[in-house]
Amino acid sequence: MSPTQAILETLEEDQRMIVETAQAFARDELRPNSARWDKEGALPRAMLDQLGGLGFLGMTVPAEHNGVETDYVTYALSLMEIAAGDAATSVVMSVHNSPACAVYHMYGNEAQKERFLKPMALGEQIGAFALTEPGAGSDASNLRTRATAVEGGWKINGAKQFISNGSIAGNTVVFAVTDPDAGKRGITAFAVPTDTPGYQVARLEDKLGIKASDTAALSFDDMFVPDEAIIGTPGMGYKIALSTLESGRIGIGAQAVGIAMEA
Repeated sequence: MSPTQAILETLEEDQRMIVETAQAFARDELRPNSARWDKEGALPRAMLDQLGGLGFLGMTVPAEHNGVETDYVTYALSLMEIAAGDAATSVVMSVHNSPACAVYHMYGNEAQKERFLKPMALGEQIGAFALTEPGAGSDASNLRTRATAVEGGWKINGAKQFISNGSIAGNTVVFAVTDPDAGKRGITAFAVPTDTPGYQVARLEDKLGIKASDTAALSFDDMFVPDEAIIGTPGMGYKIALSTLESGRIGIGAQAVGIAMEA
């Protein structure tokens, strides 16, 4: 008996059905195409639509916001199966669910949940999480991207790197310094549609592996966002980043196990 099968026998029926659906999707849709997608360096949008239609892009999102509203055990086991089928697809699924969806679920207001979280949970929009910067890595306390207050909103200038889903996302959570004198308490999270003027994909990274998952460098040039784009309140960005990355680490572990299972 495989470790996965042994775990399945301990689950409730609804949990088991979700994980078995992930197994079937990996078997029928991912494994037969994984090598080709890696050579092509991209995932087909139609496949991501299927993934969303099955609920795998809104796993821990509440049902009222179009999500599956499952638990993290079921999420991790499902992600593990997807990773075994195709590592690149699991990256999209992991980053999209947590931290991206988690930001809106945990900290977004109702208008942001309506505009961003609901379509994200269905896979109609892919989410990205723009924290990492050149020279700062993912150290949220050392960011250089700046958001300057202007009439009606903010202008954001700066650069991000190694952003998963950066070129395919419909919206990106962007972290920027709004108060340089406040240290960690001067960082704010913004909800940014990727068609916002000034949002640019500077380049796609040429990676050694998992090439079908895009990893992008982003630049922001006088990118205006309204006050309503602030997630939570000004200065909450550091807390938002760390708390949602915590749940994201569960996804990273599940991906690693799934890839190892298939090796």
